[in-house]
Amino acid sequence: MPPKQRITKEAITNAAFSIIEKQGMKFLTARNVAKKMGISTRPIYFYFSCMQDLRKEMMRRAQEILSIYISKPYSNRISLNVASGFAFFARDHKMLYRHWFMENNEFKDLVDEFLMDLRNRMKKDKQLIHMSQKERDDLFNKMWIFIHGLASLIHVGLIEDDSDQFIIDTIDQMGSIVVTAAIKASLDKKKS
Repeated sequence: MPPKQRITKEAITNAAFSIIEKQGMKFLTARNVAKKMGISTRPIYFYFSCMQDLRKEMMRRAQEILSIYISKPYSNRISLNVASGFAFFARDHKMLYRHWFMENNEFKDLVDEFLMDLRNRMKKDKQLIHMSQKERDDLFNKMWIFIHGLASLIHVGLIEDDSDQFIIDTIDQMGSIVVTAAIKASLDKKKS
């Protein structure tokens, strides 16, 4: 008799992640993961006491992927890199983006954590270093509305050219207008 196959937590999470990447989070069930792996549901519940735990694990993995996207040096400006990475994530990982940023508040804590990370990255942007925290937060909120809107349009296919260069150029052009206006307002405020 051949030795019994050992089902690992990593194998389960890989199968689960494959399901949500192709079909979406609503298809993440113990039965669907077991079917994909050709196993019973028992090993899934051995590693994850409930499906909510597996869903949280999937969103942590999505967060790691998003972090890789926004950390890449697409340009020499931190803010442009973050914004471009976010839009690329929306384009490349449609189901993850949809569940995380468009469908519900199930993982609001992860969204809040992500937004805090973005705010901290902005603090390191040399262009914005002279601005007060409130001014940076106001700028961040404006840019977040724009970037989320652009990413959502890309996600649903309403922007025909979703090439890296088009996305970077679009964000750069719009971002330059908004950032220049914010910097000017900050400097004018300091003069008066």
